[in-house]
Amino acid sequence: MPRYFFHISDSSSLDDAGTELPDIAAAQAEAVQMSGQIIKQGSMGNLWKDIPWEMKVTDGPLPYGRTLFVLRFAAFQSEPPS
Repeated sequence: MPRYFFHISDSSSLDDAGTELPDIAAAQAEAVQMSGQIIKQGSMGNLWKDIPWEMKVTDGPLPYGRTLFVLRFAAFQSEPPS
């Protein structure tokens, strides 16, 4: 079974262990779920300051793993109309 590595750029969280999953579709679903949990927990304190962060999924630990896909997130709150 392939092993996928989930790295968070903004917090410099590198995944050295990886997670075994059956295929890339399962890795994509896992990345979306993990990203949702990070956002839900408020772990990315700069999210609403329009400071982007990303989750990079690779087929090996960095710097040796090949990037398979990347999820990018940024949000901003506009000023309320006057």
